[in-house]
Formats: sequence, C-alpha cells, structure tokens
Amino acid sequence: MIQKTKALFLHLVRASVILFLLMPINSQAFETAKTLPQGVRNLNIRTVNTQIESKTDGSGNALPLAEPLKQDLTFEKIAHGDSPIKAKQLKAFLLINGFNEGQSVGTFAADLNGSLNVTAPIFAYGWTDDFSIAIAVPYYQAATSINVGFKANSTGQEFLNSLASPQNNQAGLAHEAGIKLNNAVSELNVQLDENGYGKLEDWQDSGIGDITLATKQRLINRPAFALATANGLVLPTGRVDDLDLLQDIGFGDGQTDFFSQWIFEQTLPSKINFAQHAKYTVQLPDSKNVRYVEEDEVIAVRSGVTRFKLGDKIDAGLSMTWTPDSGFVSGIGYNYFKKFGDIYRELPEYSKLILERDTVQTSHVAEFGIGYSTLPAYLRGDFAAPFEVKLSYLKQLRSANLPVTDLAQFDMNLFF
Repeated sequence: MIQKTKALFLHLVRASVILFLLMPINSQAFETAKTLPQGVRNLNIRTVNTQIESKTDGSGNALPLAEPLKQDLTFEKIAHGDSPIKAKQLKAFLLINGFNEGQSVGTFAADLNGSLNVTAPIFAYGWTDDFSIAIAVPYYQAATSINVGFKANSTGQEFLNSLASPQNNQAGLAHEAGIKLNNAVSELNVQLDENGYGKLEDWQDSGIGDITLATKQRLINRPAFALATANGLVLPTGRVDDLDLLQDIGFGDGQTDFFSQWIFEQTLPSKINFAQHAKYTVQLPDSKNVRYVEEDEVIAVRSGVTRFKLGDKIDAGLSMTWTPDSGFVSGIGYNYFKKFGDIYRELPEYSKLILERDTVQTSHVAEFGIGYSTLPAYLRGDFAAPFEVKLSYLKQLRSANLPVTDLAQFDMNLFF
C-alpha cells in the first residue's frame, strides 16, 4: 500500500546518516612548523564534541536532518504498493467518488539528530630535532535519536468515510485501509525487519576509529621563518557503518588515505606567530558491500561487493597566535575544506547515481583558541614539568552537503 513512500523514506534516512558519518574532523587552523627536540616525547589527549541537528544542501542552505523525511502519502503511492487487482479497484473507486490520484492522505514526519564525542590520544616522539613521528588513535562515542510518525489529513479521513459508506459497501476495505494509515510507521518497521534491516529507533555505540600514522620534518628553521612538511597514512581500523542499521554511524570510511601537508610559520614581534598550511589527502580505491537502489524499490533489494573511491580532500588555512612569556596563549584562525565527489563502479546506473549524488563537500570554518603553557616557566627553571592545555571552538561559517557542526575541542599536552 505504501511501498513507494517506504522506499523513498528509507533512502533518505540512509542519505542523512551518511552525511553525519562523513562529517570531517580535519586539519585545524592552528597548525605549526615546530617539531619535538630529539628524544622528547609528547602525549596529547584531544577531545572533540559536537551535536548535529541540521545539514546543508549543495547550495549551502541549512535544513533539519529530518527535512527530507517529510513525505506525503498520495493515492498514487498507495496504488503502487498494492497488488495489480487492488490497485485497479482503488483507481476505479477514486474516479467514481471524485478523488484524484495525486491527492495526499497524510504525511510522514521525523526528527533526527545525533551527537559525537571523540577522544584521540596522540603520541609523538622527536626522532631528531627536525624530524618527529606520531600516531593518533581516536575513540568514538556516538548516538542518534530518531522519531518517526505519520499523520492522516482530512482527505484521508474522507477517503475512509467514503469506503465505509452504505452506498459503496466497502466496509472491509475501509477497515484494512484504516489500519494501514493508522499504523504506517509500524508497517515500515515490519517491512524493514522482513528484509534484514533493524528498526528505526534510537541508537548508540562506541569504538576505535581510523588510526593515523604521521611524520613531520622541519626543512627550514630560522628566527623569523620556519617551513615543515607532514606526511602520513590513515588506516581503515574503524568500524564502517552497518548496511542493515540505517541510523548507525560508522567510525571509519573503509579505505586507506595518504596525506601530505606543507606548513609555513613566521615569527613576528611581540611573540606573535603567523602560520599557513595546505594539505592534500588521497583516498585510495577499495571495495565494500553495498545495497543496490532501484527507482521504485530500495528496501527489498539485493546487495553486492563493489569497487569505490571516495573523493580526495583539500585542507588549507591560516592562523595568528600570541604566546607571551606569561604562558597564556590565544589565537584565531580560518580553515577551508573541500572533498571531491565519490566514484562507484560495477553498479547498476541508478544505484551509482544515488550513491554519488551530493558527495562533493565544502566548508569554511573559523577557529578560536585560548590556553596556558608551562613551557616558558619550565625553560626558565620556574616550573617542574612542561605541559600545555588549550580550549578551541570551531565555528562553521558556511558549508555544502555537510552537517552543520560547531566543534568544541580540548587539548592537554604532556611533554616528557
């Protein structure tokens, strides 16, 4: 009865959650050309927190995550989901009783939001004074909340009344139609279960994400200017999203990345540092299992392994920081991000179109930071141990095809 609406609903749920999954926690504005002194170790405990309730479309317009899930149920969609005989009976009934196939009998609606907390221990070691190595192991705690409903309108009630009227003598059909309209969401969950999907309900999970291995080499180190390059790999150690659980969030994207970054830093008078960085990430091809999508059906569909390549990524930004001898530090920065479109192979054309659609992503982010470092006091011999704490706020100024996210980030650096 409501097959086509269920199919569209299912696809839109998956699309919204994928946008959440692909939310980038990329290079930050406060990059530096500094490396650790030889033999010095650094442990940075970084935590990132965000709440997500909306996303942007390709034009940059912000919409609630659940906005695409608000769909009208029309007589045409009802007929599409019924058997051929019942569909013909319904169309004849509509014609006789003055209803139009395009009329809506009610609306699906939903609330969808999520939260993400990431704790990433980042361990670094100074191999030489100008060459450091590092490893980051993020730990994710994620949750999504979804509430799905259906509300019949006056046309739906008129339709039920017409079926039940004495002159039509369709009391049985009226009873059946009434049950389906009043339990549209339950029917959706039943069909999801019959096809191997989990129910649309609140979800939460935690686990290790993709591990990053990196090196940084300082190429130029002068009093007023420094230049460094950072290179590394992101390994697919995180759990990818579950194809059969539509509202879950994966902790990795399923393939290896290679990145290279250049960092320029100028030391200005009054302990002011000005830095710029540019980073390019190549997302290497891989294969994974996907559910196919058809124009009129995405629930009762087959799945298969396909080759894919997620779009490469660009990060670029600049920042200005003030580091007085008192130890208090502050700064402001800007970061630009772009991800190119994804490519899928060995798929039916419509499935390929849906999976590749709206995968080009951009964002403009302002970053503000404040913190305290004992390094100046430690170097003067006034403090026993060197450490640094910093609180950053990342404000998304503009984006396309991404969740609207403002990130709160806390860094605690220990040197030993």
